[in-house]
Amino acid sequence: MKRRHFLKITGIAPLAAGSSRLDALPQTQVSAIQHFRAAPFVGTAFLDGVLNLGAEAFADLTEEEADELAVAAFRQPGKIRTGVNAYLFQSDAETILVDAGGAGAMEPLGNLLPLLAEAGVKPEDVTKILLTHLHPDHIGGMIQNGEAVFPSASVHVHQADLDAWTTEQAVASAPADFHAFFQLARSVYLAYEDRIIPFTYDEELLPGVRTRHLPGHTPGHTGFEFGSGKDALLIWGDIVHVEAYQLPRPELTIGFDMDPKQARATRMQLLPKLVESQRRIAGMHLSFPGIGRLMPDGSGFRFLAEDWTFSLDPKKEGAA
Repeated sequence: MKRRHFLKITGIAPLAAGSSRLDALPQTQVSAIQHFRAAPFVGTAFLDGVLNLGAEAFADLTEEEADELAVAAFRQPGKIRTGVNAYLFQSDAETILVDAGGAGAMEPLGNLLPLLAEAGVKPEDVTKILLTHLHPDHIGGMIQNGEAVFPSASVHVHQADLDAWTTEQAVASAPADFHAFFQLARSVYLAYEDRIIPFTYDEELLPGVRTRHLPGHTPGHTGFEFGSGKDALLIWGDIVHVEAYQLPRPELTIGFDMDPKQARATRMQLLPKLVESQRRIAGMHLSFPGIGRLMPDGSGFRFLAEDWTFSLDPKKEGAA
């Protein structure tokens, strides 16, 4: 077939001089939403945005060491892009949001609300918000113009974080560099004050959901355990901020840790237990969707991401 006949039959025009098919190729990802099971709940992971963290954010980590760790993890040297995840759990009776992203608090963040809408969830549908802690990238999405974004949700947070972040005294005595962090926590507290339900001890918040105090990053830093059996999942909050650094070297602490010594001890105690139990984990700063398990790797650990969930129906597991 001659070229002119091919063009006539197919209707495919030749590329204009200087144009490229690359111009029409995708430049962005599809929506960062992924569903998974944590029986009796259906869970959904959302990527609120990304942060870039490098050696300067960590104590006792040189740029040379950071670059070596990055290359070993097949990442580019320099600052490493880490996600900010949030998780939703739905049952017949509840729609539970774990952390709310950092909209309005940190410039690259703020995708959670549009993603919730895309997943068919309205702010008023959320019945409970569980907060791992009160840092801006976890609570910024809870308010807009000082008003509560989630009008029907009760808010569950450890009393130690409320005491450390939201009192007038805490805000007044906050270090200058972190005053905005404290002021945001205070603003969230005031917007939800009549709906905040603090907890102090590890407890069952409702059937299938338990708290797990994991202090150090903040005084009330908390994980949440969802489900039971093989589907059970521990959301560990900010136990790890950059997996390429802190899994091979779990002794590393980040500058945002309020009590670095305790944060290190919590992580060093938790990670081996998770390996032993083979418990599923989810983390706010693990690579999206941040769900998987830990494996030992030399003197440190490695994150093994969970396979894509093809069907949320256990009877159809593995079906495409």
